[in-house]
Amino acid sequence: MQLIVNSLFSRPIFRIFWLFGVILCAELIWPDTSAAQTQAPLRLTADIIHQNYCSVKSDPTGISLQLKLRLRYINLSSQRVIIYKGHDLFFQTKIRSEPRPDLPSYEVHLLNMHYFDEEFERIEARSPSKVFVTLAPNESFERELVVGIGVTDEGKERTSTSVKPGDHTLYIIVSTWYQSPKLAEQLRQQWQRKGLLWTQPLTSTPLKLSIEKPATASPCR
Repeated sequence: MQLIVNSLFSRPIFRIFWLFGVILCAELIWPDTSAAQTQAPLRLTADIIHQNYCSVKSDPTGISLQLKLRLRYINLSSQRVIIYKGHDLFFQTKIRSEPRPDLPSYEVHLLNMHYFDEEFERIEARSPSKVFVTLAPNESFERELVVGIGVTDEGKERTSTSVKPGDHTLYIIVSTWYQSPKLAEQLRQQWQRKGLLWTQPLTSTPLKLSIEKPATASPCR
């Protein structure tokens, strides 16, 4: 797996990695078993706004596919749902190849983190702050996300973090909570008149993606 840290912070870098590990374990490995969280009331979809290929500076032959995605969170339930929408985002990109006669199907998993330490976010409060959004039934909100995918030549061996040209399916798995499970349960009870606080990770519906390997590309920015 690959970890990409896009952050503006004052803490030492090892503390950022420690925080990421704690959140990853809390959300992806030790899921919340609360009865209120057993069935997701939300649908997450991903659409491509823009895509381009660029060359990687550290590898003259390396090409990266940069995808600007629109994530849409849709409330499918009959109740109001409260979702964190702040700037700290932990997500996983999963790319699955379509099977080919000359190449077995494979999956690539990339772990990513956007973390801004210098801007305070008010999480613990009597009612949801501006870093949360409350969705009524059938309402939605959107956010944008940029992901990068390495592309390997057909004649070369694929690395664990790259794909070969061809048809693929992409999934985005996003965190919706980066604080402790204890605080999540406390706020869920405290805010229940406002709506259901959702803190489990969400997986997007599948997005079909056709990947190429251009002969030349401009340097990645």
